[in-house]
Amino acid sequence: MTDGANGAKGRDDRQKDRASNKYAAKKAASERLAAQRAAQQKAERRRNVLVAGGSTLGVIIVVVVIVVVGLVSKKSSTSTGSGNAVVGASSTVTNGISTAATSTLSQASPDFSTVSGPPSTITGNPLTGSGGKPQVLYVGAEYCPYCAATRWPLAVALARFGTFDNLKTTYSSDTDQAGPHTPTLSFHGSSYTSQYIDFTGVEQEDGVGKPLETLTSAQNQLFTSLGGGGYPFIDFGGKWIQKGSAFSPTLLKGMTPDDVAKVLADPNSKQGKTVQASADVFTAIICEMDGGKPSDVCTAPSVTAAEKAITGK
Repeated sequence: MTDGANGAKGRDDRQKDRASNKYAAKKAASERLAAQRAAQQKAERRRNVLVAGGSTLGVIIVVVVIVVVGLVSKKSSTSTGSGNAVVGASSTVTNGISTAATSTLSQASPDFSTVSGPPSTITGNPLTGSGGKPQVLYVGAEYCPYCAATRWPLAVALARFGTFDNLKTTYSSDTDQAGPHTPTLSFHGSSYTSQYIDFTGVEQEDGVGKPLETLTSAQNQLFTSLGGGGYPFIDFGGKWIQKGSAFSPTLLKGMTPDDVAKVLADPNSKQGKTVQASADVFTAIICEMDGGKPSDVCTAPSVTAAEKAITGK
């Protein structure tokens, strides 16, 4: 081969090497760029996942906070009631009930014409408390004006057989047309002690109709089957029931709980005379269900007069 031919071949080889190196460098650059883009895309996806996860977590936290606040608010409203304030009974109220329970027993001829109803007899199994004593079951609601009127004579009658602790006072609903803002007691949170009978007072709803206390299945069966689900309902030992108000709540219009308590023992006031007559009727029924104990109560003139009025004997 001539020197010219060898020179041409060498130039061709060098050109091929340069082209190959250039291609390799270009390929490497492309691979680096692709790797960088892949890394950027991966980082972007990670950021998106973190942002989405953070947003979801934030939503979950907000939902949890709302639920917790709602539960706390619900617990607060159902445990303390709402509507008109429910407060501890004043000494004027508790003393007024005690005085009326004892001082009115000597009245020989109460006026029973003011008593609504009267309670009616029922047949069935005796209603007793956990200790086996005959039980008075009351079911009502704090907003109810008919319950508001009925609690007064019921409390006076029960005070003749035992003692209350932690009684409350309040007013019925201000928007109820039958007897708005009627002064009354509340049995919610109270306790009752007696050697003769058991008393269970259930305020099923608060001042604006929200659930307050829950009936047992047995209590609810009596409330719905015998009382028709209406307030107030009183079952006296499975022997008598009271459905509806003992008297019109309008009788107490414009009064405070202390005002009512001050006239409970006054036979010359229309309110006192009416409450006393209803209390005597309830007392006569309780005497019948507990075997006439205590005798000084069950043989008192006003109680025997009430018994004759409701039984005709």
